[in-house]
Amino acid sequence: MRAASFLFAGSIGFFAFAASACVATTAEELAADGGDALPGDDAPNADAPSDTLDGGDTSPPTDAPGDAPDAAVEKARYPEGALHSPMSAGVVTHLRDLLAKSAKRRDVFAKIGDSNTVNTGFFHCYSGTDVKLDVFSALETARAWFDKTKADGTRSSFDRTSLAATVGWSSFQPLAGTPSPIEQEITAISPAFAVVMLGTNETAEVGLEGFEKNMRAIVDLLFGLGVVPIFTTIPPRGDKPDANAIVPEMNAVVRAVAQMKQIPMVDLWSQLAGLPAYGLISDGIHLDVYVAGGAHACWLTKEGLVKGQNQRNRVTLDALDRAKRFLLDGAAVEPTPKSLAGAGTWTSPYVVDTLPFVDDGNSKKGVKVIDKYGCSSADESGPEIVYALDLPAVTHLRARVFVDEGVDVDLHALSGSAAASCLTRADKTFDLTAGPGRVYFSVDSFVAAGVEKSGGFRLTIVAK
Repeated sequence: MRAASFLFAGSIGFFAFAASACVATTAEELAADGGDALPGDDAPNADAPSDTLDGGDTSPPTDAPGDAPDAAVEKARYPEGALHSPMSAGVVTHLRDLLAKSAKRRDVFAKIGDSNTVNTGFFHCYSGTDVKLDVFSALETARAWFDKTKADGTRSSFDRTSLAATVGWSSFQPLAGTPSPIEQEITAISPAFAVVMLGTNETAEVGLEGFEKNMRAIVDLLFGLGVVPIFTTIPPRGDKPDANAIVPEMNAVVRAVAQMKQIPMVDLWSQLAGLPAYGLISDGIHLDVYVAGGAHACWLTKEGLVKGQNQRNRVTLDALDRAKRFLLDGAAVEPTPKSLAGAGTWTSPYVVDTLPFVDDGNSKKGVKVIDKYGCSSADESGPEIVYALDLPAVTHLRARVFVDEGVDVDLHALSGSAAASCLTRADKTFDLTAGPGRVYFSVDSFVAAGVEKSGGFRLTIVAK
């Protein structure tokens, strides 16, 4: 991996990127967090990133059944800015087909995650009476549906303590061992759905490649077990600016994998980014709960929804409601989002229309125009896929590519469509300062000993 920074000028384009400030929470809210250990001088937070973050070596192979939707099904793009990914015809057909082959219980779901999922503030109250849905009263149908069955004979899906959620976990840990914690939980409760939120403990540069591989592996494992995963983007990090700077990349990975696999995804981050202290307690990691004479995590009132756990309880119940309506109840499908403009060629590149940007592609479907770039001597004579981003002003960017096993594509940035205009090149990722004007990104297939290393990839581009 190599990083570089360049500056160039040109014509004006457009993109949008938003950020929000972080402030502290109260001691009362800290006490209501649900019992997770908090950081101190002698007891570091068990959920904080360690010095030995997952870098991908522990990832299991991603060759489980159900790797992707049928090629004949129209694939939906998951655009930035939507709270929920689309339940379009292709997505619904793909997931209904999965459930049709599964004997799992339609009114049961599993929870997979770290301390924000273990926390009893997440979902447990939906199995009790301390619930105020307020203007979200339509969600009562889904709440009652998933609460009526005792997932383990004693507790419902809402208040069961999952075998696949543990304080301090990174994305490889639910996959580790034989049987893995995910397999143990699915065997224990036989759910048709699984709510997944992981990544907070991997918010460091070294964690991203392993995170992407593990998230793909989690989907493949759940698909093979006949379970529909529901991905959730992770919250901001209020404790460390460097960690928080990685969160948009982590969430771009969540979106890219969800789009690749055509599974439901809910963007929790978008609901937390504008809240006081990001909806986190004073440690800057764990979601806080609305407190008024006691903790009320399932109050979806105006006052309650300024708290992170209340927001997660709202959007996740909404995601389950959508899964029930579209996949079980036969609700009319949603429109398929507009595809990327362009054809992925130098004369008609795919247009990057928003940041953060994600795409999943296959360089085998590309064009063979540039064999060698002006910024590198590497043999790039395999096919390439081309993207273009129009910037209104000088912008700091990070581009990253993730690949399937056996694939070797390289990432290039150019100020024009000619090889000589190459600004920088990297095997995996680079930082770039560019604009105003158009910058091209080429995902090109490396050739080694006459063999093209083309294949599947995920591209993410974020503003830094």
